[in-house]
Amino acid sequence: MAPSCARALTTVALASVAMAALQALPDAWQQALRYERAAVLQGELWRLWTGHLVHLGWVHWALNALGLLVYALLADRPPAPLTLLRQWFVLATGISLLFVALVPTLAHYVGLSGVLYGLFLLALWPGVRRLDPVSIAALCTVAAWLGAQLIRGPDRHEMALVGGAIIVQAHVFGLACAALMLAAPQRLRSGRHHGRAGCRGALTRPWVRTGRR
Repeated sequence: MAPSCARALTTVALASVAMAALQALPDAWQQALRYERAAVLQGELWRLWTGHLVHLGWVHWALNALGLLVYALLADRPPAPLTLLRQWFVLATGISLLFVALVPTLAHYVGLSGVLYGLFLLALWPGVRRLDPVSIAALCTVAAWLGAQLIRGPDRHEMALVGGAIIVQAHVFGLACAALMLAAPQRLRSGRHHGRAGCRGALTRPWVRTGRR
């Protein structure tokens, strides 16, 4: 396994473990961490960020942990841990502030999915610009899934699985914040990344070598 792939997988594994630790906290503690509009307006600003780290339940956590794994495997150039942390911080901040400004009826929110949508765009866009077919297919899949949510509404089976409502606005805001990050001047959005091959290159390279004559 390439070092860049190993680092990326280790990073998302540690992030998943950290979220699992928060999920194991008593319910009262979790409620103190979730995004709550009224509490934020009263000065409990930590909820702007911690709300994206707690979940409705273990199934909800597992789906987002799986999303992080897929993100690491598909990333064109997996970001270094500090870069990923910065991206999470910017996305979480933007999504929560847009909640406050544009969705006054949203009383509370938990989950990483909004941030994940943004991370997927940030991770796949370099490959899309190079016309990489895997990156294009993956980003089109993300866009199609979001489009279905916007047109038909959240899937009721998915809501039953996670144990609560799916806030589609979080997904839209995550993509919007990521698009703004991509449009920002290079000096404001640059960060350390691992080698270009990433996990996808590490997984496909042995097959390429095997197929040569």
